[in-house]
Amino acid sequence: MAVSNYLGVFGHVVLDHILTMPRLPVPNTTVRILGRNTYFGGTGGNIARIAARLGVRTALASLVGEDFPADYRQALERDGVDLTDLRTVPGASTPSAWIFTDPKGDQATVIDQGPMWEAHRHPIPDHTVRTAQVVHLGTGRPRHHTKVARLAAKLGKVIAFDPSQEITYAYTRTTFLPLLRKAHLFFGNETELRVAIRLAGVRKPEDLLRFVEHVVVTRGRRGSLVLTRAGGRHAIPRVPPRKVIDITGAGDAYRAGYYAGLSRGYEPARCGLLGSATASFVIEARGTQSRIPTWDEVVDRARRFRDF
Repeated sequence: MAVSNYLGVFGHVVLDHILTMPRLPVPNTTVRILGRNTYFGGTGGNIARIAARLGVRTALASLVGEDFPADYRQALERDGVDLTDLRTVPGASTPSAWIFTDPKGDQATVIDQGPMWEAHRHPIPDHTVRTAQVVHLGTGRPRHHTKVARLAAKLGKVIAFDPSQEITYAYTRTTFLPLLRKAHLFFGNETELRVAIRLAGVRKPEDLLRFVEHVVVTRGRRGSLVLTRAGGRHAIPRVPPRKVIDITGAGDAYRAGYYAGLSRGYEPARCGLLGSATASFVIEARGTQSRIPTWDEVVDRARRFRDF
């Protein structure tokens, strides 16, 4: 099968129910809802759609239910996402997340994984692996990603390992290390990085370079950090948005922007800046896919810090 895509994304496609409140609830208390809306989301859906909008040829592999909204599928198709491996599971409900957020930007999430919890029982979505140069393993069960990683490694694909928040509850050292050893890139925020360091049995972020070639750490208002074996440590500045409405999905947007740079041959530090610029647009609107920038918009905003 010919390589027709640059990126193959494995992760959730989710309906996000975002609820804003004055503070996050604690046990045995009640908190008033200030606002609520439902949006297209999921780490897989977010990364794939935003990357495709930025000009990256992208395939998406995920499982949804029979209730998957037609307008979500159409939105992905309009932006050019290859949906060959977006599979509908009969009798299942589409994954849904309830995201609670306060004015400080702190969040708590409850997710119904739907058919994705049993993804390892389904055939490997090999079209997405075979047609991509880079295979991105995002949210999903370790047993499923292990199967995908074996095929990707056998075919000589570049593997990016991005377990996201699931690293905190779905992974053990036994399931984490085999995937890390097959990967070339590791993505995580600061909380996820601390867990990765513990699971890998190392002491500091740079030690993860024993396993992978690049480590990318998003740090919120402090920008991001790109660590590479060849180029050392690069502190990437935060690219300020015009306004901050909703930080949900900023990390996914960062990854899409990072891949937009990699696919064009830019070095990792510049890719990090493009990721930061992409994230700055997404947080200007509520919902992870409500304010997706174009490539020209991202480059224009990134140029405040560096020429392209």
